[in-house]
Amino acid sequence: MIVYEEFHFGKEKHIAFYHPVDFSLFAHLHRSYELLYLKRGRLEITVDGRSFSMKAGDLVLVLPYEVHSYRDLGGSVCDVAVFSPDYVQEFYSQTGSHFLENPVFRMTEEQMERLGARLFYDDSNLYLTKAALYETAACVLSQSGLVYREEENRDLLHRILLFIQQHYREDLTLQDLADHLGYSRLYLSRYINQSLKLSFPDLIHEHRICQAIYLLEHTEMPVSEVAYDCGYRSLRSFNRCFKQIAGKTPREYRDVFCTSDL
Repeated sequence: MIVYEEFHFGKEKHIAFYHPVDFSLFAHLHRSYELLYLKRGRLEITVDGRSFSMKAGDLVLVLPYEVHSYRDLGGSVCDVAVFSPDYVQEFYSQTGSHFLENPVFRMTEEQMERLGARLFYDDSNLYLTKAALYETAACVLSQSGLVYREEENRDLLHRILLFIQQHYREDLTLQDLADHLGYSRLYLSRYINQSLKLSFPDLIHEHRICQAIYLLEHTEMPVSEVAYDCGYRSLRSFNRCFKQIAGKTPREYRDVFCTSDL
């Protein structure tokens, strides 16, 4: 399952901090950068189909629109910052059509002691935050080459996913998307497949099921109402798609979630 995190879509001066433990996370993408520091333990990150092992002291920088996931390999304790490209405009311009040959890198103990709080805890001073992020960008570029990405500007991906976010409850077709964006259906179908390794119908289903999972976890809505709210007109179709993507029926998923939350 690939989840588009619209709330990390790169608003001006937006930065969010997280501090997960035993960190595993399904495949997702967003328009922001994501910087992770592995303080303890071991972790595997997969970025656009390439997997990298991390050990304590490693950092990883995920570029905008890269599909990435994490798998805990034992006792991972992390600091994570998700920040808008607006913080590092020159770096964004330089890397916009490229990917990092190796996104995993290291900083010196002195650098982490000096910059750690600004990178992962305190954004009260805009200039110091930007300075810390630019020093981090310089560090990763000193350890990894940039590889040209042979594809269209990834802002198109943001526009596609944002349109789906706004209309996934409707009977959305590829032609609707093509009319809205001004591209041919064939071009968009190929672009989505190349960028996300999904067909357009599968992308719609994954977005709907992601929303269904949220509703099952955070509301007491009956399964039938969840199905309807997520764009399904048939409970049978909803159950089939949910099990195919999440590995359980909606009722089984809710039962497991409620049990684990006790």
